[in-house]
Amino acid sequence: MVRFLLHRPIAVLITTFALMALGLVTFNQIPVSLLPDIAIPEITVQVSYPNASARELQKTIIKPLRNQLQQVNHLSDLEAETQDGLAIIKLRFDFGTNINLAYIETNEKIDGIMGQLPREIERPKVIKAGAGDIPVFNLNVTQKGQIDGLGLQLSEFCENVLRRRIEQMKEVSLVDMTGLSKPEVIIIPDRSKLQSLGITEQILTQTLQKNNIELGNLLVKDGQYQYNIRFASTLKTQADIENIYLKIGDIQKGGERVLQLKDLAKISIQEQKLRGLYTFNGKRAVCLSIIKQSDTQLLKLRKELNAQIEHFKEDYPTLEFSISQDQTELLDLSISNLIGNILFGGLCTFVMIFFFMNDLKTPILIGIVIPVSLVVTFLCFYLFHISINIVSLAGLVLGIGEIIDSAIIVIENIEQYREEGHPLDEACIDGTQEVIMPLFTSILTNSAVFLPLIFISGIAGALFFDQAIAVSLSLGISLLCSYTLIPVLYRLFYLKEERLKGFVPKKITWLMRQSERIYDGLLNLVFRQKLLMLGFFILLIVIIIPVFKSLDKRGMPIISRTELEAKIDWNEAITIEENNRRVNQIIDQIAPNTDKNLTISAFVGQQQFLLNRELQQNFNESLLSIKVKSNKEFEQTKKEVEDLIKVKYPNAIASFGAAKNVFEALFNTSEAPLQARIVSNNKAEVPDIQMITQVYHQLNQQGFITSLPSQQSRVYIQVLTEKILYYDVDYERIVEVLKTIFNENNLGSLKAEQKYIPILLGSNSQHIDALIQNATVLSNKGQILPIKELISISNQKDYKSFFSGKNGDFIPFDFNLANQEIPKAQSEIQNTILKNANLSVSFTGGYFRNLGFVKELGIIILVAIALLYFILTAQFESLVQPLIVMLTIAFGLTGAMVLLFFAGNSINIMSAIGMIVLIGILDNDSILKIDTMNRSKDTMSLIDAIKLSGKRRLKSQLMTFLTTILGLFPILFSSGLGAELQKPLALSVIGGMCLGLFISLSFIPLIYWFMYSRRVAVDSR
Repeated sequence: MVRFLLHRPIAVLITTFALMALGLVTFNQIPVSLLPDIAIPEITVQVSYPNASARELQKTIIKPLRNQLQQVNHLSDLEAETQDGLAIIKLRFDFGTNINLAYIETNEKIDGIMGQLPREIERPKVIKAGAGDIPVFNLNVTQKGQIDGLGLQLSEFCENVLRRRIEQMKEVSLVDMTGLSKPEVIIIPDRSKLQSLGITEQILTQTLQKNNIELGNLLVKDGQYQYNIRFASTLKTQADIENIYLKIGDIQKGGERVLQLKDLAKISIQEQKLRGLYTFNGKRAVCLSIIKQSDTQLLKLRKELNAQIEHFKEDYPTLEFSISQDQTELLDLSISNLIGNILFGGLCTFVMIFFFMNDLKTPILIGIVIPVSLVVTFLCFYLFHISINIVSLAGLVLGIGEIIDSAIIVIENIEQYREEGHPLDEACIDGTQEVIMPLFTSILTNSAVFLPLIFISGIAGALFFDQAIAVSLSLGISLLCSYTLIPVLYRLFYLKEERLKGFVPKKITWLMRQSERIYDGLLNLVFRQKLLMLGFFILLIVIIIPVFKSLDKRGMPIISRTELEAKIDWNEAITIEENNRRVNQIIDQIAPNTDKNLTISAFVGQQQFLLNRELQQNFNESLLSIKVKSNKEFEQTKKEVEDLIKVKYPNAIASFGAAKNVFEALFNTSEAPLQARIVSNNKAEVPDIQMITQVYHQLNQQGFITSLPSQQSRVYIQVLTEKILYYDVDYERIVEVLKTIFNENNLGSLKAEQKYIPILLGSNSQHIDALIQNATVLSNKGQILPIKELISISNQKDYKSFFSGKNGDFIPFDFNLANQEIPKAQSEIQNTILKNANLSVSFTGGYFRNLGFVKELGIIILVAIALLYFILTAQFESLVQPLIVMLTIAFGLTGAMVLLFFAGNSINIMSAIGMIVLIGILDNDSILKIDTMNRSKDTMSLIDAIKLSGKRRLKSQLMTFLTTILGLFPILFSSGLGAELQKPLALSVIGGMCLGLFISLSFIPLIYWFMYSRRVAVDSR
């Protein structure tokens, strides 16, 4: 094959140019995203029942609904959180479940139980989760100069104009919104006039409803024709309501009068009672969360949206537009850093070659191969539907070293054949064919150790599928280039020189002379002190045990944060206005005390988002999102906000974490390390508040710091049945009066243009005691009675939220403990809780998930090593020689863990992947070196064969080592999610390579000598 291609250089070069052209064309069509687009196996069910308390909602609706949803196929876990009027049920499925089918089945289960639920309840909403549902950025719209309040016109403008203009962009899938103000018509009767005229509020209600009937269309026949007659609603504006006529008095007594509604009540259109609001940098704002299409290039979307915002600023000069929670900044920084690392690593490698090869043509040859391989790899990305993301680019960072290694090995072997006197053509053919099988074995082992990554269960396995495929593609393309392009280019580069001068031996460089001198000295030392060195090597392997035990184990590496989220539960029954005042107080105090240019978004109370499953808050909860410049400022701001809340509002419960991005959504890194779920032995009941409070104090006394579940006081109004029967008052009339004084008496809707505005019968806002004190009700006998005499009022404490899982209701206690503390703490916490005979406990949390990751990765590493061993036995036709490579890998793993230990890092998915990569890299030189020893020991003495193989592979080995290190070294000093995610991987590879190089130069020759010296002695006798 090589002989055939060698004499057809034009065909090879044209084919290469064609592939590069295709690669460049398809490069712009490859989707660019932060992480691969992965379907998260999660479905959220939202239940809304506005007038129900949390306990009532939990018992009557969530419990039967939860039992029904547990029948959905492939369900791995179910969690429900219930608050007043609202409940969220999260269904998590086994990874690999067809989420579309699960979505359909979930809807079918809900439809099947709707007949058992209260008739007035709205059908629960079912929402599929996905990485694409996370907004790429939030567009904040505020009025210039406006501080308090938010105009209804602005909300209407954002909903009907801005939203539609943005959704017209082809890159945008949906615009989700919150912070909108909604209008309502409020009718406040003049009660003194009503009493003097003998008019009840019930009469007002009936009159309004009679004047707001929409009969629809009637089909009327008129001779040979027929017509559609439509009875339109008469109430379309505020004036229509004001001009409604009422007939007052008795016509027979001559006292009949006709009055308009505006004579008896004050009618106005105002902002609906706030259930929540959104502020940006302390000002009321409307937030438009922009969700992209799955195949959209994020950076292109940002460019288009920036242009659109500039148009908005020109068209609407009275409004301010700003962007927050910009995911594209993270993408831009991460991908730019990784691309920079690829270019820097390639450039350093190119420069480094000059120090080893005293020739200009060879570095240029390698410099041609690198971009060719990368561009063809991008073509394969397009064909395999792999996006450009931080995972696939990290695979290229690893693959670029292998591309250069293969080129160096082939060129070195051709050079050696030319030094032995072979003609140029024969040197190109024989030199390539001699190493192609060991190279193929090496690449096969690399792929064999990398491909098991795709069998990691769950989202992590799907995420690193891209990396495994990227590395495998770059390895395959590097082999293809080494076998086809390099010998052809080498012959073209040296053909003229061969014809004119023949082969001119190249002078050895100064760096290679020093390297050979150090190598000879090291080898002589090893063979002079064989037993001592063998003991030293055994000690190196033994070190891995204490180092492994001392390293922290976690699922994913710790990532720097620049956007803080503070979730605050004030743990008091406060209004939205008071909630907002407290949030503004915190914002005002942290902003002036820092030199940070803070960007602060505040989600106060309930939010109006459709897809945001994380912002299902109650009236007395808030979420602060604070953007800072660095991880250091992140920690400082976190401490400042935490201390401020503790001092000002000691009853508040605050939790802190990083702002939600794609990475957080996939791996749930904010999960507590340990969560104790306390359940009642009576499965039908939730553990009693007093019992839980007692357990909480016991745990705190033992040093286990946690938060007491949120509680809230509830006002219970009970109608006194005996009294209403005695005074002949209808129960419904009392309920209607109570609704009216609390501004909750809905009389219908005003059908204005394209919207429906609710009409409420209400009263002037007062304290609850004053409202009840002044409220009256008309009995059936015409008596006006004070309503306070017909009801009783009591206060009770109850849980604010109820939690349940697959096994029933529970109360959660979260503990932020170090991993090494958890086993002992778990036992002590369990003993404390079980002292109460009515309680039992189970544990969950990130610690157990991380343990599962580590165990799974350990199994995968063992599988990769086993695959490697099987491939090597086939290569060497020996069961013993592959063990040398296995021992080299063990030393490499020791080096990786030692560097992770000194760098303060942990064993996580990324560092374990680095170790898997290391297995593939370390076997390259071992395979080639052992293959050379096997071929040389039959023609010369064993010790000479060992020394010769070492010297022949020294240059390529050092260049391989330096290319790999230089390719990964920039990651250690880069920022951004991409670099931080790959840093443990880089540390593992660099640490393993450093020790692996030393072992390859010293241990492999020694152990090979121990294995074959006796056999050689026996053969010589």
